[in-house]
Amino acid sequence: MIVTILELRARVLRFLQKFQLVVEPIVKFIIAYAVFHSINNAIGHQPQLMSLPAELLLSLLGTFTPPVLLVLLAALVSLAHVYVASPLLAILVAILMAVLYCFIARFSGKYGYAVLAVPILFLLKIPYAVPLVLGLVATPTAIIPVACGVIVYRMFVVINSVALLGDSMAIEDILLMYVDVIDRLVADKQMLVTIAVFFIIILVMYLMRKLSIEYVFEISVAVGAIVCILGFLIADLALQTELNIISMVFGTVGSMLIALVFQFFRLALDYTAVERVQFEDDDYYYYVKAVPKINLTVPERSVKRISPQNGTEFPETEERRQEREELLSEEERYAMGDELDEAADEDVDAENGDL
Repeated sequence: MIVTILELRARVLRFLQKFQLVVEPIVKFIIAYAVFHSINNAIGHQPQLMSLPAELLLSLLGTFTPPVLLVLLAALVSLAHVYVASPLLAILVAILMAVLYCFIARFSGKYGYAVLAVPILFLLKIPYAVPLVLGLVATPTAIIPVACGVIVYRMFVVINSVALLGDSMAIEDILLMYVDVIDRLVADKQMLVTIAVFFIIILVMYLMRKLSIEYVFEISVAVGAIVCILGFLIADLALQTELNIISMVFGTVGSMLIALVFQFFRLALDYTAVERVQFEDDDYYYYVKAVPKINLTVPERSVKRISPQNGTEFPETEERRQEREELLSEEERYAMGDELDEAADEDVDAENGDL
């Protein structure tokens, strides 16, 4: 069973490596489409952007852009929807998005997809997969794009709950609306708890990866899932965040499975063949623990054609010729012998006539 799973992993990795130029744009297109489709469903106010051709065109554009620019494009689309609903509120959203984008571009551009993944996975009830996956590959600074994703999601939740007023508002009403949105964001206990728990998950998993124990990555995922459940439970009891406990537990378990599958395809280690090496140089004496990677080679099946092609025939062997001759009947042999005798007599008569 284990060998079969490892062979499947090797085949999938070989396929992805062989067709990388085709698979990578397809995956990026799917991600971009999921981003823009989720934005349209969450805050859709611009009919032109909600049409299928517009979504496909934006997804195609996002396919050939780096993560940071895809985040910017998603922010512009979101801002266009908010502008249709309330141009005055769009100004505040633009300022908040500009501040968040500066943080993302400055500190964690390569993890830009985390900003997009958090709101989408919130809609799917499995946002906990983001810190669990980043805990396997990233440093604690990855909390910056994760926190920005949480803030963006909660910001649009607050905006949808705010009564959108007309454009002919007095200055006092505009300021009151801005203050109301900011106060709701600052007082959003669910947002603050989510950012804090996600940061603890990434930090704990990062520290556990430094330990020299077997199956450290798998254990760190399990510990991260436990920290996630306990963190939200403690926060809900202490702060009354009105968290859906059952949804959080099942979402964490599903996120843990996603992280384990990600780790399996990213790095598989053979802990049965661990080697410990000792060596020294002029300054230090080293104790090294080497864990080999599992790189299973799957042989390619090749079919060799042995049938004759292009009208060619196999040469007849002596054994096959003898078998064929034995199958001839006695009458055929006699007939063939008579024909040969008559041909020989004609040749003799012709030679006598010439003489």
